[in-house]
Amino acid sequence: MQKIDFDFRVLLKNLEEQLILYSELLNLAEKKTDILVKNEVKHLEEITNVEQEMIVKLGKLEEERCKFIEELSSNLGIDQKEINSSYILEILPEKVKKEMDEITNKLKDVLKNLDERNRLNERLIKSALEFINTSIELLVDAGRQATGYGADGKISEKETLKFFDKKL
Repeated sequence: MQKIDFDFRVLLKNLEEQLILYSELLNLAEKKTDILVKNEVKHLEEITNVEQEMIVKLGKLEEERCKFIEELSSNLGIDQKEINSSYILEILPEKVKKEMDEITNKLKDVLKNLDERNRLNERLIKSALEFINTSIELLVDAGRQATGYGADGKISEKETLKFFDKKL
């Protein structure tokens, strides 16, 4: 594989910034888990707003990374799809190869942990929603009173005081 003279420090800096932001997102996701467990909904909105700001920043960094890959592929005369972290490690100058390898490995670990944490948070949210729906069902059904059997042999119900409409 050919060694080329290309400024990989730009890519390195970009990946370092992404690593920092993704690490912060992981930290927020861990806080979100605690908030969901403690049922502190007010704080959930605050964290979600901070996450959205970080995602916008990450989107800009990803655009910059894509431009770098586009320039690199043009310089090498190969398809962008062929350029991944393994390929870049093969063509990197020795002085930045170790640093690039460390950053990409840390980034992979953080992304894996973030994905796992987000899946946990998703399950917690689904459980909370199921609990809320069950509670609503109980309240709606609490407004019904069995009055005996109807002409068709089924238990007939009479609606009493209605707390909530089911169609929330």
